[in-house]
Amino acid sequence: MALSLLAPASLHLQSETDASLRKAGFKSIAVAGYHDKLCVSFRSPNPKGRLTQSKYHCKIVCLSVQQVSRRKVAVKPLELEDAKEPPLNLYKPKEPYTATILSVERLVGPKAPGETCHIVIDHQGNVPYWEGQSYGVIPPGENPKKPGAPHNVRLYSIASTRYGDSFDGKTASLCVRRAVYYDPETGKEDPSKDGVCSNFLCDAKSGDKVQLTVLQTKGMLS
Repeated sequence: MALSLLAPASLHLQSETDASLRKAGFKSIAVAGYHDKLCVSFRSPNPKGRLTQSKYHCKIVCLSVQQVSRRKVAVKPLELEDAKEPPLNLYKPKEPYTATILSVERLVGPKAPGETCHIVIDHQGNVPYWEGQSYGVIPPGENPKKPGAPHNVRLYSIASTRYGDSFDGKTASLCVRRAVYYDPETGKEDPSKDGVCSNFLCDAKSGDKVQLTVLQTKGMLS
């Protein structure tokens, strides 16, 4: 039985000739057979610059062949893959969509300078997006500069693909760094100047609501 290596593949071989193989500048490789022992034919330049052909019988430690045309995970729903135009102007700042926080996970260690969180948002497929787009997040509360008005929209690049973390097109992920202000004179944190939206997102719990808008231009889309 012949083994085709036209698809991307990785071979890990164990042989007494490993050292000599690593030193050779291989021009091509041919593999035949699929048994405990594998006959591998290498073409490599000899010291005089001419191509020579050598055969080594090696034990297979690991063989991995990936089919290029086969998807690892079934794409669902299919319309997300077949969309011709990016979703734009679905929800505006005056009429945002209310989504639900699924999870908030700290991405950095306890000694890291600052805090970055991975935030998964459930939008039930109602706020689709393309890779390169951003979500506008409206934090809860009142805008201190405009009494009675909501906070301004903060834009965050979407970290997940259009299929979301669950690969069903119903979630989106943000990676948010908590914005904390330290007084340069005292060296102490001044909570009144901390980032309103980043702290809201990093402090959010599963089940909390978040208001979303969609970037109204194509932005970073390629």
